[in-house]
Amino acid sequence: MKVVDPAWPLWADTPTFDNTGPVWVAADESGASGENLSDPQGVFAHASVRIDDVTAGPLLADLRQQAGATQSPEAKFAQFKTRRGREVLVSALAPGGALEDRVVITVADKRFLIVSKMIDLLVEELTHEQGIDLYADGSARQLAVTFFLDGPRGLGDLWEPLMAAFVSLARATQRGGGEKETVDLFFARLNQARWRCHRRSVEPLLDILLRTHAHAEALVLSTAQRHSPLFPGLDPLVTMLPMTMHHAYADHGPVRFLHDEQKLFTPEFVQESFPLMWHVHSDFAGHVPRTRVAEFWTGDSREHPSIQLADLAASAARCVVEGILGNPTEIGDALQPTLMPLIREYVGASLPL
Repeated sequence: MKVVDPAWPLWADTPTFDNTGPVWVAADESGASGENLSDPQGVFAHASVRIDDVTAGPLLADLRQQAGATQSPEAKFAQFKTRRGREVLVSALAPGGALEDRVVITVADKRFLIVSKMIDLLVEELTHEQGIDLYADGSARQLAVTFFLDGPRGLGDLWEPLMAAFVSLARATQRGGGEKETVDLFFARLNQARWRCHRRSVEPLLDILLRTHAHAEALVLSTAQRHSPLFPGLDPLVTMLPMTMHHAYADHGPVRFLHDEQKLFTPEFVQESFPLMWHVHSDFAGHVPRTRVAEFWTGDSREHPSIQLADLAASAARCVVEGILGNPTEIGDALQPTLMPLIREYVGASLPL
């Protein structure tokens, strides 16, 4: 059975068309900032649409015409923020609409991803040496949930700097100015956080983290040497892509998957990561069930209306979830009843609905 073709990712320079082969699924994201999970834009959304370009082209043109959003050569969510545009999106995504049963969305809270990576890359490494499997009974997730929910109140003004410091420590390069976090400085922050912590639920995790100095050193070394194109995997797309692909596989079997071009999708990344989806590697993307695609393509969104539809869905979902998490907007409130049923996965503690 072919799990990954040596030629992937293929480049789509012509419109996609559903013929006698596997169906096409187009995907795109919203809220991307690469490995910079501590950026102010705190929500990442990834959406797929089961549609080919031949079908998507007229459908998208009709949506833009109805919304009065025809001035740009490419459809963008900002063009649908008028009352008329909101109504058009709701009509298309709602039951009975043109995109009914076609859209699947996965969403992640970036701050939750940060604490999850702290557990995965530091705490789990320590406990694994002690013969403890944090994933077997859900302990890893529970630790992340507790730290995510109680950490901000327990650490106060130390919380955000600690999150940013771990991101700087774990990513390969420091971008946007400033010096890269060192292991010693990170553990000095951890120690300060431990002694200023005001939440008993957070103290045990901080105690464990303070015992992971050697693992942090190994993390920094491995990141610098880039032993793997997946490592350290702070980019949310590393986590969310397998989830979206899994839902496509569960709904339609192996599909022809078309994604907007991304720097992440190097041949090395595809060749190493896609087999892990099928063989369910324990360290990959949170135990996503077995998943494979028939073909993996990337393309320029300007040339593929199917990708533009996925971008609209992802952007709308991000706007909705940001509103639920405390940054409401008129369009987010209007889209919420229609978008929420389309979100299959939420990587976070919970949505406070």
